[in-house]
Amino acid sequence: MITKEKSNRFLRLSIALALIAILFKLMHWPYAEILLVTAVGGIAIFFIIGFYKKPIKNWLDYAKLFLLISFLLHYLFRVLHLNYGYIFSYIFRMALVFFIIAYIKGVFFSNDNSSKLEEQPPTSKKKIINIVLYSTAIICIIISAQFKILHWQFGFINGNFLLATGLIATALSIILGFKKS
Repeated sequence: MITKEKSNRFLRLSIALALIAILFKLMHWPYAEILLVTAVGGIAIFFIIGFYKKPIKNWLDYAKLFLLISFLLHYLFRVLHLNYGYIFSYIFRMALVFFIIAYIKGVFFSNDNSSKLEEQPPTSKKKIINIVLYSTAIICIIISAQFKILHWQFGFINGNFLLATGLIATALSIILGFKKS
């Protein structure tokens, strides 16, 4: 039986695999499509399992599910250059509007105080490592975009190297993940 914890772990692994598959696709390395389809399938399966394991569902949960499925279908059709991808583009846009409406309704018109974010300093080594990985990922990805646009290269450091570093740091950070307290 798949527990919610196992489902979340496999979901994080699938998201990390999707980032690695994007790296493969951007670098034109072999097996990018296989990795991408596997990752997208894993994300869909484990998100749906987590959705059904959740005891109380609200409109925002359904909006997230609709958004995720429509995005994954749109993404697969666009990246793999399949026919009729424009249909999923329109469905994804409708799902995004539905999600934004549900999110605004949930945030601004809800009496539930549990969704409020509370800022707490990181206490464990795992959280600190995760913050360092996220920061490294953001910096590397942003700088890699500038390197790619301006065609810069300093020795072995170029846009591709920085992008790979950023995506790998993001994947590691997602695999580590935070546990809700």
